[in-house]
Amino acid sequence: MQRSIKILFLYIVLSYPLLVTGCAGTAKPDTLSSDSLTEGLKELYDAQALLNKADKLFKDKDYISAAQEYRRFLELHPIHKSASYVQYRIGLAYFNQIRSIDRDIEPVQKALSAFEVVLKDYPGNEYTDDSREKIKICRGKLAEREFYIGNFYLKKEDYPAAIERFNNILKEFADTDVVPKAFYHLGIAYSSSGESTRAVEVLQDLLSKYPETTYKRGATQLLANLNHR
Repeated sequence: MQRSIKILFLYIVLSYPLLVTGCAGTAKPDTLSSDSLTEGLKELYDAQALLNKADKLFKDKDYISAAQEYRRFLELHPIHKSASYVQYRIGLAYFNQIRSIDRDIEPVQKALSAFEVVLKDYPGNEYTDDSREKIKICRGKLAEREFYIGNFYLKKEDYPAAIERFNNILKEFADTDVVPKAFYHLGIAYSSSGESTRAVEVLQDLLSKYPETTYKRGATQLLANLNHR
């Protein structure tokens, strides 16, 4: 994008003398005025103009275009005083595109990445707390997505695939609320695949780490069945 902007800028600069003067020094009626050129360059490069455009797109809920314009702003003005705000708005633009977990998960991934940049590149900024909260929500949705897929495999009796997904939740999303049900369903998957020892270990971990879990009754019953085999 920067390369195309530079090419356009050079074209305007090189064409300017021809556009504002005629063969005998008289301006042609169909040429661009210097004011038009100034406005065009301002729209291309001026920080406030770029920010206003992006904010308007965001306000109009054109989040895809808004994210593109915010990114363009950061490409041209990476150390601007509004950089943290712009990075935060990129995250919000993707966050506002999030739908249910059984649909496109890309907005969740992009929002998560954008909010992580807010924390990493702009420590202590005013958007830190909300970015952390949004990161937590995004990670929860990614964990729910992983569980959704794992449960699909479980119902299809593809136990190795289900086990892989549930284990991934415990490894990558251990800070989310999805963990207890991942433990429980992992125990079911191990039990159904004949790995009774692993099933017992997982269910005991569940009851030890989450003694008040809503899966307590089911886990206790399954453990009793496994211990009587």
